[in-house]
Amino acid sequence: MRAHLPGLSAALWAATLLCAGPPVGAQPASPEAVACAAPELLLEVVVGGAPRGAVPVRLGADLADTLVPPDVLRAAEAGYAAQTVTCDDVPFVRLSGQVAVTFDQPRQRLLIRPRLDRLQGDTLNLAGAAAVVPAGGQPVWGVEYGADVQATYALIPAGAPATFAATVNADLGGSGGAWSGSAGALLERSDGSWRAQPRAQVSVGVTDSVRVGAAWNAQPLEGSPGLSSSDFRGVTLGAQGGFTLLDPERRVDLPLEADVRVYLDGREVAARRAGPGVLRLVDIPHPAGAPVTVQVEVTDESGVRVQEWVLEPDPDPLPRGAYLAAVRAGASRGAWGADVRGEYGLGRGWRVGASGSAQLGGALSAGARVAYADARGGAQASVQVTSAVTGGVRSTVTTLGLRGETQVGAARVSAFTVLPFGAWQDTQLGAALNANLDPWTLSVSARTALRRDTWSVEGSATRTFDTVGSVTLSAAAQPGGWRLGVAGGYRPSPRWDLTGGVRAVQVTPAPGSEAPAVAWQAGAGAAFQVDTGNRVTARVSRDDLAVGGSHVGRVLASGEVGLRGAAARVQGAVVALPDGPSAQATLGQRAVLLQTGVPGLSILLGGVFVGRTDAAGSVLLSGFTPGETAEVRVDLRDAPFGVQVGTDRRVIVPPQAGLTVLDWRANFRVLRWVQVLGVDGTPVGNGRVVWSGGAVLLDDEGFGLFPAQALQGEVRAAGDGALCVLDVVPGAQEVRCGTPPDQPGQ
Repeated sequence: MRAHLPGLSAALWAATLLCAGPPVGAQPASPEAVACAAPELLLEVVVGGAPRGAVPVRLGADLADTLVPPDVLRAAEAGYAAQTVTCDDVPFVRLSGQVAVTFDQPRQRLLIRPRLDRLQGDTLNLAGAAAVVPAGGQPVWGVEYGADVQATYALIPAGAPATFAATVNADLGGSGGAWSGSAGALLERSDGSWRAQPRAQVSVGVTDSVRVGAAWNAQPLEGSPGLSSSDFRGVTLGAQGGFTLLDPERRVDLPLEADVRVYLDGREVAARRAGPGVLRLVDIPHPAGAPVTVQVEVTDESGVRVQEWVLEPDPDPLPRGAYLAAVRAGASRGAWGADVRGEYGLGRGWRVGASGSAQLGGALSAGARVAYADARGGAQASVQVTSAVTGGVRSTVTTLGLRGETQVGAARVSAFTVLPFGAWQDTQLGAALNANLDPWTLSVSARTALRRDTWSVEGSATRTFDTVGSVTLSAAAQPGGWRLGVAGGYRPSPRWDLTGGVRAVQVTPAPGSEAPAVAWQAGAGAAFQVDTGNRVTARVSRDDLAVGGSHVGRVLASGEVGLRGAAARVQGAVVALPDGPSAQATLGQRAVLLQTGVPGLSILLGGVFVGRTDAAGSVLLSGFTPGETAEVRVDLRDAPFGVQVGTDRRVIVPPQAGLTVLDWRANFRVLRWVQVLGVDGTPVGNGRVVWSGGAVLLDDEGFGLFPAQALQGEVRAAGDGALCVLDVVPGAQEVRCGTPPDQPGQ
């Protein structure tokens, strides 16, 4: 065997190949003979970046004819070989012509580049990893309590009878694993006497998608009842699924045999030894409503590397194939019956829903709807059939409903109609338009039925004045009367909110009554935000004066006392945690923790006010109906000053049990008051601050509304002259200019 001498030059190596060529006129040698005639060199062989040691190599003039020892290639790399060749009774492997081979003469290395299409590759199906990904429900156990007290009286005029009503509850319960439940009592006073109602409810997850529950004086599968009263006694079966999407395929290039580990959001879901080639990851599970990071860790002879993707969530709250359904049977108000409801996602914003109920007394109802929603609006068509037996005669009513909403420029237009078959005279029609024409906001709506004197129309126009206040003019008319009003708001500082208004209402006097045809109403109010969790209010009208306050934190509390009545409400829970008991706003047995990042937002669930976000900008939502999605809305009329909202509503899918966290912070942008001082320390009045992301106008005292994040800008005077540079850091309430831009180095 001839070994390569380190000093052999390229010219000598080429001459050797020429001397070994066939004599003139001789028959051409076979490719195998040509390859065996090549000089045998001792070279370091590198395959796919992995060194295979120094071995004898027959290096042909055409690198495609190179011969390497068989043990240079792994079994999974057999695709790199074209055939086996024996030279002087020594076996070699002739590389495929499709394999890229490079000879690094200075380093005496032969590089065999990876050719993944010549390798078998591998496939890893991750559909079974869906069960490994947690559903988002967090175990919670504790005691939930609440009290709601209301009193009415009249100090002016005195002598009016007083009333007192109260509701108090205490429930022990929670959820963990497959089980969820609570037991407690509700104490009520409404008619001068107290009434105690024991209650309990329990549910268990039969599978990942199906849950059954039973309740006594409560609603099963709705979580702890809190201050809600119910006399339902029965069972419920709920199911929801299809919210785990399967990403069809992701590819990982493996030039070498490797150990592969797959992680979803940092949680290992698969591991295996994979052959070289292209590794296909198929059916990667990820929840529809949240992004998931996929990481593939590859360990081979060349080292360790990580490949990563982010699987984006589906913008459709009910994606294609997702469903919710619930069936309930039992007794309520002494009547036995059953009802069913459900929704199914068709994809691309479309979904269908159905509901039905039946009672032993003969009352029946059934309905179906199809709806579409996107960022611009939506539409829905529904049909409802109700049937009841009265006096031994059954009557049936079928109603068709249509509604739609869309964005037209700066205006949002909506319309609806309700068509009762067989009773067209009861048809209802309505339309509304809302336009944001900064600084004006316009709103107008009208509705009517086909009967006489069944119309109404109302509208309003609001003019905002920079960042300090607004004035609203409103009007409404309907048969027999009209209403005109003017209201205003003024914010002298970020913590103060002053309101006032006057309204005139025309009413039709009752027969024989001398009541005035026009009634005047006036009132004013003030609110002071002590901090992010505490608010104090006061209001005054012609016949009342009241003061109150609210607290949003680990306990939800509100109260008001005035000349005509008083009310107080408190809700909270003591939750058991590994570190000990903790006070929380609610037990969250079946709840959604909505994170907005904005304190003090008023949140509506299904059009009903359910609370304000706390100091962290979060609010806990509960009381969801099984088998249905829920719409969460932000009450823009009561939004904190300096908050910009992307969209005011979102459809959510409640969990079957436990607490689910829903991050909605990207939808909100928070502005804050900052006073800008010049280099000499005096306020920069009526100027502006300009930076790469926009500009902020300053009032006469140098105050402006700035984004919450840090920024660097240039302060300009009212005449557009540059004064100085400015660095605004998060949390700053007062910022002083730095070096003027035309005087560097001072």
